[in-house]
Amino acid sequence: MSDSDKLTTEALNDRDGLGPMVSATSIEHLSEEASKVSVSSDGSSQAESPIFQKWNNPTNLPPRINFFKFIAATRAWQRRAKKRKVTEKPPVYYENTYRMTPEKGKYFSPSKVEKLLKETLEKRLKSMKYSPDGCRITTRELCADIKRKVKEMDFPRYKIISEVLITENKRQGIQVSSRPLWNANTDNFASYTYRNATLIAVANVYGVYYE
Repeated sequence: MSDSDKLTTEALNDRDGLGPMVSATSIEHLSEEASKVSVSSDGSSQAESPIFQKWNNPTNLPPRINFFKFIAATRAWQRRAKKRKVTEKPPVYYENTYRMTPEKGKYFSPSKVEKLLKETLEKRLKSMKYSPDGCRITTRELCADIKRKVKEMDFPRYKIISEVLITENKRQGIQVSSRPLWNANTDNFASYTYRNATLIAVANVYGVYYE
């Protein structure tokens, strides 16, 4: 027997009086009233029929129902029924496309990404002063922001890698280099350098096509 069936059975068999009940006195009163009906055509009264004899017997009275517990059991059964209906969706598996190059017009565009880098760095670093602790946090936030914006530019099947370097501006020389291994026909990168009175920021974004 399931848990919901047990709850319903317990509510139906409960004889503790917490709500409106069907008492034995009311049943006996109904039986007395029913025995006063007219005599049937064969001369036997309806009170002597098996139906009325069953209700006149106190041992055959229906159990009293605790309606509060009956309602609670019903609601518990409904909640369990809803949980059973919720099933986990099976994982989705995609077939290999065997596409070795991007679609026409979907190549990584360095010019568009450089424009994005310029707008993002100027907006974020325009009024910022260099400090080691502040720049460490700003660098992580800029990397995440740039990567999210580049992904929204719709370069399908491209892995996006963003890198931001911020250093103090003391009129010194600085050179940033990278040496990736990629396909020159499909992969590319974009770079932008921003300067203000106290800092220098270099942002690089690499687009690597996933075959």
